[in-house]
Amino acid sequence: MNHDKPSSSRPSPPLVEPIVHDGVRYEQDMHGYRHGGTQSGGYLVAVDQATGDHLWALKVYDVPDQDAAGVSTPGRYFKSMRLLPGGGSIEVHSETGGRYAVDLKQRTSTWISGPDSLHKAQDG
Repeated sequence: MNHDKPSSSRPSPPLVEPIVHDGVRYEQDMHGYRHGGTQSGGYLVAVDQATGDHLWALKVYDVPDQDAAGVSTPGRYFKSMRLLPGGGSIEVHSETGGRYAVDLKQRTSTWISGPDSLHKAQDG
């Protein structure tokens, strides 16, 4: 008799610590919908460290929608993030290996390397 419990093939998202810089806390938003997002995962939010007020949210990368194929679309989470030298950008690594630079002043995200739904042709 097999008493093994089934396990998820996908590990739990890693704990990615927020980055505090110049009075702002930058953190992953694991539930992008709560700030008007269009997908689960892939969002960076900025929060005023002193007041806790939400300042802005940015979709760092797209999470492909597979709902039309009858497959639920799980979130895609950050694996890590770090403040780059000079303090003007944060580098985000997605759980699938994509690397992105987030310009904190411009509030833009730029794909650097690795797998990404919009850059598959460049990776193959």
